Amino acid sequence: MEEKLLWLGFYLKERNIFKSIKYFEERLEIREIIKFKKYSETEIINLAQKELEKAEKEKVRILFIKDKEFPEKLKTISYPPLFLYVKGNFLQDKNLIAIIGSRKPTSYGKEVAYKFSKKLAENNVGIVSGLARGIDSISHIGALDSGGYTIGVLGCGVDIVYPAENRELFKKIIKNGGVIISEFPFGTKPKKENFPMRNRIISGLCEGIVVIEAGRKSGTLITAKWALNQGREVFAIPGSVFSSQSEGTHYLIKEGANMITSPEEILDYFGWKKEVDSLKIKKEIEVTEEEKEILSHLSFYPQHVEEIFAKVDRPPFEILSILTELELKGLVENLPGKYVKLKANF
Repeated sequence: MEEKLLWLGFYLKERNIFKSIKYFEERLEIREIIKFKKYSETEIINLAQKELEKAEKEKVRILFIKDKEFPEKLKTISYPPLFLYVKGNFLQDKNLIAIIGSRKPTSYGKEVAYKFSKKLAENNVGIVSGLARGIDSISHIGALDSGGYTIGVLGCGVDIVYPAENRELFKKIIKNGGVIISEFPFGTKPKKENFPMRNRIISGLCEGIVVIEAGRKSGTLITAKWALNQGREVFAIPGSVFSSQSEGTHYLIKEGANMITSPEEILDYFGWKKEVDSLKIKKEIEVTEEEKEILSHLSFYPQHVEEIFAKVDRPPFEILSILTELELKGLVENLPGKYVKLKANF
């Protein structure tokens, strides 16, 4: 426990994750490092204890790389995280697949992300993603709608909701037995440079990653690179040859990624497919009465948001909030200033 305290305090004092990892991998004695840095051991321990007190208050576990509960898969990757802040239920024996992609997906990309994540989760595969806008959020929702397990990996502290519109999604993941994790200490803001670091954890946790819509310069390709370096399988779903959102996925396919067109191919690849109980009732997308009201005013023809405001007797901010939730469920698409219905049975 003392070693964990000293490393945690040093980790917080340095605020340089990769440098801390380097010290650890060089098997340097933590007290010698603290002495070399001319830090006060008392100060280091106090920093750690305050962080642990906050963790207890926030119902967060801080796992050290030497802890028994620390995920084995992450111990073997390049630059393994020294600490994981864990909020929720971290299942160690779960088959995991990451689903990642564009933050601005097309309606095709949204539907693919939802159907793949839902089908995989129905077959007891945990879905890992980064809780970002777009493909990430939709993948988490697909898993939740099937009653499945999902892990959100953050590029900020677990006490920060980013993006802010995902506050309800954060709550749902925890409420439904999932987990939110981060290697970043409490209070760490979602800086741009944090996300490539986070990506190695997304891929490192999984047996493989599925890429759904990514531009040629997308950060999603960084995750794919991490996955390859970690010996994980990379699957890519082809899209339209006319869409810039598919340039990255097509590039991965050309470079040797596994091209797939159905979630069953992933299940078969790893031997995870199981017989579905014919008596089991599939869980449908849950739609609230408020969401049904909004959907009744939408069509497959794009409508300007002002038209929707005029039709629905609710405050604009409330309508926008409901539309965002419907978009996350894959039921509507947000075009520039307009919304379009995606499914006929709602």
